[in-house]
Amino acid sequence: MGKLVEKLRQVHQATGAGGGFGFLGARAAAQQPRPAAVLVSLGVGDAAAAEAAAKNGADAVLVSGWKAGADLGKISEALAPASVLWGVELGRAATADALAAAREAGASFAVLASGLPARLLLEKGNGFDLVVAMEPPHDDMALILLRAENLLPADAMLFTAGFTPDALSDMSIGDFARMRLVFESVRFPALVTLDGDPDETQVRLLVRLGADALVLAGEGASAAALGERIKTLRERLEKTPANEDDRSSVAIGGLMDTRAAPATAPHDPDEE
Repeated sequence: MGKLVEKLRQVHQATGAGGGFGFLGARAAAQQPRPAAVLVSLGVGDAAAAEAAAKNGADAVLVSGWKAGADLGKISEALAPASVLWGVELGRAATADALAAAREAGASFAVLASGLPARLLLEKGNGFDLVVAMEPPHDDMALILLRAENLLPADAMLFTAGFTPDALSDMSIGDFARMRLVFESVRFPALVTLDGDPDETQVRLLVRLGADALVLAGEGASAAALGERIKTLRERLEKTPANEDDRSSVAIGGLMDTRAAPATAPHDPDEE
C-alpha cells in the first residue's frame, strides 16, 4: 500500500467501531473524521500556493504539467512541515524514466492518463501509488465497460468530472444514480475533480455519490484565496456525516453485491 492510499485510509476513519464510509483504518488523534480527503492541483511554480495548502489542511497536492527535470524543491519544502503528500500528473510523453524521476524527487504518487502505455502501470515502487485518470462514462455501454478498469494494476482512480457548483445543483435523480453507479463500479479509491467551490449541500451530494477525495483546481490562484477555499472545503467535509449504509451496491445485472463485507482494513490492490 502506497502513501496516498494510506492517507485516504486515515482520513476515511468512520465514527464508532466497524463499518463506515470509504476505507477503514487508524486516524491520527489530531484529525477530525471526514468522509473525503482534500487534494489540490497546482502548477510547477505555485510554491506559495503549496505552502497555503499545507497550512490550511490539504491532504495532498497534485502538481500538473510536470515534466522530468522540473525543479519541485520549493513545493516539496513548503509541504514538508505539515507532512502533506504530493504527486505529479504525467502528460502524454510520460515514460518509465519520468516515473523514476518523480519518485526520486520525493513524489508519493503519479497520475497517468488512460491513453498512456499500459507498461507504465508496472513501474511501481515501494510506497508509491499509481492513479489512473479517466472521464466518467457518458453512455450505458461505457458504464458497463467501466468494470473492466478493476483489472488494472493501479491503486486509485481519478475521475476528471470537473464538477461545477451549478452542475451539482442541477443534477437530476437519474444523473445521480448513474454517477453513483460509476463510483460503486470500481474497487479503487475514487478521486473526483472540481471546477469551483461546492457549498455544504453540494459537498454532501459528492460524498453520497461515493467520492473518496475531492480535487480542487488551484493552478494560478493566489495563496490567500486558495487557503480560504481549502479551509472552507475541509470544514464542510468535517460537518458532513459519513453514511454507514452507503457502501453496499449491486452488480450491473442487479443480482449480486459487488463489494465485500465490511472489514477492519481496506482492500489493497497489490494483493490481487
